[in-house]
Amino acid sequence: MIKCGIVVLMAIVKYAGLSVFMFDLFAGFGVFGWIVFSLLMILSVISWFIIYTKSIVSVILKKEFGRVGEKWKKLQGFNQISAFVQNDNSVLTQMLVTALFEWPKINMAQITELQKSELLFNVLDKEIIRIRMHLDRGQTLLAVIASVSPFIGLLGTVVGIFSTLTDISQIQNPSLALISGSIGETLIMTAFGLVVAIPAVFAYNIFAKFNRNSIIRIKEMAKSYHTLIVYKLKNDDF
Repeated sequence: MIKCGIVVLMAIVKYAGLSVFMFDLFAGFGVFGWIVFSLLMILSVISWFIIYTKSIVSVILKKEFGRVGEKWKKLQGFNQISAFVQNDNSVLTQMLVTALFEWPKINMAQITELQKSELLFNVLDKEIIRIRMHLDRGQTLLAVIASVSPFIGLLGTVVGIFSTLTDISQIQNPSLALISGSIGETLIMTAFGLVVAIPAVFAYNIFAKFNRNSIIRIKEMAKSYHTLIVYKLKNDDF
């Protein structure tokens, strides 16, 4: 208990010291500096919200790959498949449900077997596109935040330096400490821009790689669905 109390006390002291430092830092911001800082904070919140939601989607999809893949190997016949799709609401299963729903209409059409197979492929391709759009949701906004945040911070720094130099020019015999301190405060805007941009860049690349790999696995699963429906399930099963 004593050790925990010491750790909590040290954390409070550090937080208080950081708060005083940030308050002193923000106190030197002008109107434009506050506008830039507020904009960067908004972009940071949006970025972390996207990262959080996409992380949840990625974890869920990864679990679905494992669960559906294991169950899929054990299914035999239309009855087992029908029971499986009724009890599973994953995006991978919904792709199979759509294919099973469309196949009877395709199979009744007066066309060749090859054309039926191609039409079923088109149905599965539309499902893959739908899943891809779901996975890519937020990627563009992450890329925009990663691209513009450093420039917004740099703009705040440039305007801040210009304003600081204008104020210093009105002071007779300004000291080096005053000049360096004032300019140092404006440079913090560039650092804020980088702090916002760096997590967005990392997240964008990680999610982009995950989406590419996921689409490859989904396409392989779509091929297995196609093979099952066209070649293994009998027409009287539908």
